[in-house]
Amino acid sequence: MNGFLLRAWRGLEEIPGMGAANGRLRAHVGVLDPIDIGAMTHRYTHLVNSDPAVDCRIAVWDGATIGYARVEWHDLVDGDRLYDVTTVVEPAAWGLGVADGLLHWGEARIREIATTQVTDRRSWYQNETFGGDTELEDALRRRGYAIVRWGAEMLRPHLEDIADVPLAAGYELRSPTEAEVPAVFEMLVAGFHDHWGEHDAGDARLDEWAEDPRFRRDLVVVAWRGSEPGSCVTGQLVDAPDGTVRALVAAVATHPAHRRRGLATAAITECLRRLRAAGATSAYLGVDQENHNRAVDLYEACGFSIASSDTTWRRPLNAEETA
Repeated sequence: MNGFLLRAWRGLEEIPGMGAANGRLRAHVGVLDPIDIGAMTHRYTHLVNSDPAVDCRIAVWDGATIGYARVEWHDLVDGDRLYDVTTVVEPAAWGLGVADGLLHWGEARIREIATTQVTDRRSWYQNETFGGDTELEDALRRRGYAIVRWGAEMLRPHLEDIADVPLAAGYELRSPTEAEVPAVFEMLVAGFHDHWGEHDAGDARLDEWAEDPRFRRDLVVVAWRGSEPGSCVTGQLVDAPDGTVRALVAAVATHPAHRRRGLATAAITECLRRLRAAGATSAYLGVDQENHNRAVDLYEACGFSIASSDTTWRRPLNAEETA
């Protein structure tokens, strides 16, 4: 197969090679979010509905990892079932057919899984691409996938001139105590419940969130009404390619019962101040460009602008494929 081979995942020892290939892809297409090997390792030890031993394949060329694919499935809040194939091919291996090979394997593995599951849910193959990853985009088009959603990264190039945003009466901004972290996580799950493509709440993992090596409780800003968390913004620190420290606004969510009160804006600005004090000189975040709560407008008002794009692709998983 044009000099490359696909082999089974051999364990966590694969993570550095996988991360390096993913990092080269991100650098090539201009993605802001870097690969963090510690966080990636944490992720692979907290997967839901995915066992890398059988659900991951590594693409190898001349003895080096050049890409990989991993399958996982989730039931969605909207009633559908999603079979997702995370697919990575580094630019040096474009044109070798690696993306096609990984997608072929991933879809075959999905059909194996689907034959063991009886459901009346509408089911989909899904994949996501970074803007500029023409290799994977072309492979998906050849296999009949269509774009169903647009996302983006947004950048705030500096952390000066952070506005003072008044907080709604009856609320206070503070970080959670260790004992309050589970309640904040439950609020995050509730806040994202009505978002497009959201997984069923049963797949949410408190330990994956709170035990991530990048998690810092002092960079979690919550708008509290008494003991009730109403809105939450979480921040992280990452190393930017230019050697500076960049802030990642990792999550922004408001419980439905507390929306339209400006809580998220106040929490974002407070989180940015804390991130600046911790050494960050710029900040970025990810956003669903079609978010029904007008998230892009919110982030633009906080000084962010779109810096890169990503797309979600789907193709129906037909019943006859698993018959």
